Amino acid sequence: VHFTGHKKADGSNELDLTISRPTIRISGGSGVLHADMVSKERGTGKVSHRSQVPLAKLGLGGIDMKGGSTPIALTNVPTTLTAEGASAFAGYYTEGTPLDPVSLSVDTKSAAAQPKPSAPHEKNDEGEKKDKAKKEKAGRFEDAAVDWGVRRTFREYVTGSIGQGRWTLADGAQDGGALFRFPQGKGTYDAKKETLDAEFSGSIRFTGAHDLDLKFAAVTVAVTKGDGTLSADVTSEGRTTKNVPIVTFEAEDFAPKDGLAALTEAPATLTAEGSKAFGSMYKAGTAMDPVSLAVTVDEKAQLPALPDLGSEPTAA
Repeated sequence: VHFTGHKKADGSNELDLTISRPTIRISGGSGVLHADMVSKERGTGKVSHRSQVPLAKLGLGGIDMKGGSTPIALTNVPTTLTAEGASAFAGYYTEGTPLDPVSLSVDTKSAAAQPKPSAPHEKNDEGEKKDKAKKEKAGRFEDAAVDWGVRRTFREYVTGSIGQGRWTLADGAQDGGALFRFPQGKGTYDAKKETLDAEFSGSIRFTGAHDLDLKFAAVTVAVTKGDGTLSADVTSEGRTTKNVPIVTFEAEDFAPKDGLAALTEAPATLTAEGSKAFGSMYKAGTAMDPVSLAVTVDEKAQLPALPDLGSEPTAA
């Protein structure tokens, strides 16, 4: 949908906003509406193109997403504008503004499960079983892991003379000294489209002086059209916010080679919501530690070993 308005003397529009390719992601009782957005800044007229902006949070409190029959239907789910959504709306509305409710219906019955009319020269039972196994496996992957060090200067701040703190890993997260691995990825990967939607195990908690207590858990990664987003449940000041998009990263050429699709040290940038997670210590757009991502689509393929970079000297 393309919105235009506030026509200027030169014939152009002050308001020029396109919203396309809406995507709904629901996980663990929280949901987000994402969309591609093209918007024009007020005043400057600068046009920005953003892929899969987390536009609105869905109010799914009290809705039981487990079990039930197909199709799944949600009607008049309340929504609120996110920080990134507010930016994409060129500042016309502030974060937290209620938007129109969302209704959606999803038929979860797989087309592959539909019975096919019998034909002459049918394959034998063993061949049919193999075909079925292939279809069931389509879109799935064997294993995956994401490596991210958060930010070098943040680690130095936590363990240095000001933070006087430490980090603690749990739930399977691994420490490589200067980066952390979140393993055991589960989800879907499309090798042709080079898209990934995966959740990982592991959590990391930073604690220290000056009431520092920040935890990242339930890490998820979404990759589409060459762009990636790393999200996590964020716990700070005793409150947990689920599925917060922390950083975005470049995900070009994410096709498998010898059964392994991998990104090595992809540059990552802090989101507006990620900035809030750090108590605005860093502004949105700040370069964070790069993201390394690996997905095996073949039983024989192995994930790269976690580099042991050791502990770094504390900055003065």
